[in-house]
Amino acid sequence: MVLRSPHLLLALSGHGFGHLAQAAPVVNALRKQLPQLLLSVCGSLPRAVVAARLDGEFGYQQTALDPVLCMRSAWEVDALASRQVYRTFHRDWQPGLQSDLDLLQQLQPDLVLADIPYRILSAAAAQKIPTVALCSLNWASIYAAYCDDSSEDRQIIGQMNVAYRSARMFLAPTPSIGMPELDNVTAIGPIARTGLRQQQSLLQNCAAGMDQRPVLVALGGIAMQLPVDNWPRIEGVVWIFAEALPSDRADMVNLDALGRRFIDVLASSDAVLTKPGYGTYAEAVCNGVPVLTIERKDWPETEFLNSWVVQHGQLEVITAEQFHSGQFARPLARLLDKPGGSAREPAGIAQAAALVADFFC
Repeated sequence: MVLRSPHLLLALSGHGFGHLAQAAPVVNALRKQLPQLLLSVCGSLPRAVVAARLDGEFGYQQTALDPVLCMRSAWEVDALASRQVYRTFHRDWQPGLQSDLDLLQQLQPDLVLADIPYRILSAAAAQKIPTVALCSLNWASIYAAYCDDSSEDRQIIGQMNVAYRSARMFLAPTPSIGMPELDNVTAIGPIARTGLRQQQSLLQNCAAGMDQRPVLVALGGIAMQLPVDNWPRIEGVVWIFAEALPSDRADMVNLDALGRRFIDVLASSDAVLTKPGYGTYAEAVCNGVPVLTIERKDWPETEFLNSWVVQHGQLEVITAEQFHSGQFARPLARLLDKPGGSAREPAGIAQAAALVADFFC
């Protein structure tokens, strides 16, 4: 008798790169435990972006599984436009659910791992396919922060929470927002890649002196025009941009031109300029890199993320006005003057992989 290889469907939200960044290390670790595992991936990110994070072969269907917040910038949510997107998605719930049911019927996975589209969890429950949710947040909590608490919005949040509760477990990596409305949450350690610190060769790549301080600019995959014409020229600092940036300044370099992995550039940097978001925060702390972050008061994760970085690393916060005007040389100098934090073990990867692997045993 020929035994069928186990089949995992990874379902990804399309809001930035953070959901892929969170799920990919777990899936890569899982495939080491289960080399025969078949992997399918569904989401709205370009296939090349997904392939850069996942090891080995996988089938890919580029499709939007959930609504995506409308953003004014990398850290500013357009609440009014986002509410309309979510309301439209939920008004079309039944035909959308049928699309997810058709997708599952086509792929026939043995398990769905979702970070964290929710309608497909309901579809999988209807087909009695086990599911695991994995994320430091859930979209019900995020939407609740930006909706106007109408009866329609309360119904939307209720529908989201029912979908999340249908998962066999909801794995919440450290640091996560509180999720008291869910009864299936399992806390795990941080999830992050770790890189190789190769600062001298990185500086050579940047045509910079060996006494320069590389600072990575990484805003999490949300496209925006960076106001670099206003940014200060800081003696001893070279800026490396994760997103492509047209600039002829000698102190500004595009990461793509370096031929290096993002995580190795991050690990080789003396600081990262970013906004509150799980992926870059977790990777910075787990690689001992100080964080210069843009203030993001309305984002529900900010309190949890910033407190965690303060506890385990180094953090300086600047306002959006400072970011746009370039008036952040002093906070950056304070950060660079502080001793680097010790790298933290991303224990959540092995923990999550082991818990997911149990479903195939």
